[in-house]
Amino acid sequence: MANLLERTLSNIKKESLLSVSNILVMTVTFFLLGVFIFVVATTQTALKYLEKQAQVTAFFKDDFTEQSILDLKKKYEADVRVKEIAYLSKEEAYKIFTEMNKDEPTLLQSVSASILPASLEFKTKNLADLSGLADELSKTDGVEEVKFLKDVIDRFRFWSMAVFIGGFSLVTVFLLISFTIVITTLRTAINSKGTELEIMKLVGASDSYVKSPFIFLGVLFGIISSFIAGLLVLILGITLRQTGIIPKNLFLGFIYGFEINSIIFTFLLWFMLLLFGVFLGWLGSYTAIKKYLNY
Repeated sequence: MANLLERTLSNIKKESLLSVSNILVMTVTFFLLGVFIFVVATTQTALKYLEKQAQVTAFFKDDFTEQSILDLKKKYEADVRVKEIAYLSKEEAYKIFTEMNKDEPTLLQSVSASILPASLEFKTKNLADLSGLADELSKTDGVEEVKFLKDVIDRFRFWSMAVFIGGFSLVTVFLLISFTIVITTLRTAINSKGTELEIMKLVGASDSYVKSPFIFLGVLFGIISSFIAGLLVLILGITLRQTGIIPKNLFLGFIYGFEINSIIFTFLLWFMLLLFGVFLGWLGSYTAIKKYLNY
């Protein structure tokens, strides 16, 4: 193992400029990959939260009696699309309004419970059913207004998809660049040691003995760059938490039924980047050896 490490470091010294360039590009690649995964996890968590909070609110006319509203509530409770319904009376609406505007005494003096509408708040089992339910309620007798923030959810879904596509494209480009640089670095190292390798084969060196330093070199590039990138992602995550940009109690729930603290997720992401770094380094070195070292 010591001999293998010594031969690998010798290759790095001979191609120091290419080696440094390789590590820098791969570090940027893994950093972007880490940030991309974290952003996707965060946006998917936010989207799932919005979907859970999404609801249709039907506001009723003043002359529509409370009993009529409760009858309508009972009717929709039997609807297979509906997950839950909450009735908000005029008095309850006034309490909420008072709490929200407790620092505006002038406004509170001009508002009473009688002028606030009673309402029903609907949540469906499937988000897709909200739109149809909102259309039905808007045509129901006694309903004055239907509030449905469909545009907010659709806009957020659009931008989260745009982030995913843009980030995925950028990471893919850098992965290809990193893969190419690994191959270029090893090709140069192989070419510079061509005569030496031939002599080693002539004196009986095995294929694995000849190839192992180049495999190890690619893997070492991957480990160093992914380790640095993971450390940068971790520092970025801690900084965002300390500055309040990311809530300290944020739990990522992008996988159904599973939530994880953002810092723990960042450590796991660091470990994932290390594994991916080893894989990319091995794949690049294996490809280079197969292409340029024909033994």
